[in-house]
Amino acid sequence: MKSEMQYSRIADKIRSAEMILIGIGEEFRPGLPNPGLAAEAAPYAAWEYYRSLPDEDKVIRAYKALRKLAGAKPYFVVTLNTDDLVFRGGFERDLVVAPCGSMEKMQCEEHITEAGPICEKILEEIRKLPEEKQKDGAAAAEVLKKYAVCPLCGKPLHFHVKSEEGYLESGYLDQWQNYNRWLSCTLNRKLCILELGVGFEYPQVIRWPFEKAAYFNQKAELIRVHSRLWQVTSELKERGISVESAPVDFLLSEE
Repeated sequence: MKSEMQYSRIADKIRSAEMILIGIGEEFRPGLPNPGLAAEAAPYAAWEYYRSLPDEDKVIRAYKALRKLAGAKPYFVVTLNTDDLVFRGGFERDLVVAPCGSMEKMQCEEHITEAGPICEKILEEIRKLPEEKQKDGAAAAEVLKKYAVCPLCGKPLHFHVKSEEGYLESGYLDQWQNYNRWLSCTLNRKLCILELGVGFEYPQVIRWPFEKAAYFNQKAELIRVHSRLWQVTSELKERGISVESAPVDFLLSEE
């Protein structure tokens, strides 16, 4: 009952806002099953798993519920997640920025390329191996050495995500500039800042900047939903709502 009342209150805040800023954090990530493959192949299995999630999955349903909640209001989404599932919820690509990267892309030292065909080939080749070899790190490494190569220069590839060494920030910087331009238009507008499942993984990307945006815009309200780190700062207590809940469960509480 408490979650339903909070959801209704937040829905009212969103309906009365002129613009909506949404932050998506680590608590919005689906759990990954054991792929039954060598650790070297696990990121490729994760890529496959994200792509194959059915529409009935609770994370996909939560993204769709969030998109419905935003409605026709001008919005922008900043996500820490690299699984690209936000787009399964119906969010427009030119209104989402993912500064931690995207598993739909791969990179070498200097180029960024589409991940799909390369990942499919790698998984196909690994699954051609005898079952015991599929869990063998050396065998998986040989497959990667042959197929995880840049189509432009032949150098080794890895996923275009911040957790990988040599992450190319050029992959998101144009969209980050678009986000900053959008954010500059929110000044003195009735802004609803909705932060979902954002902890302290990269607080300089969402958590602290969102608090700053709410502090300087006296017409802004910050809504923070998190299972453990839901508290808002004392400076924002009059214009902040904190919800102690996993964000996916919270968004599905109206189902």
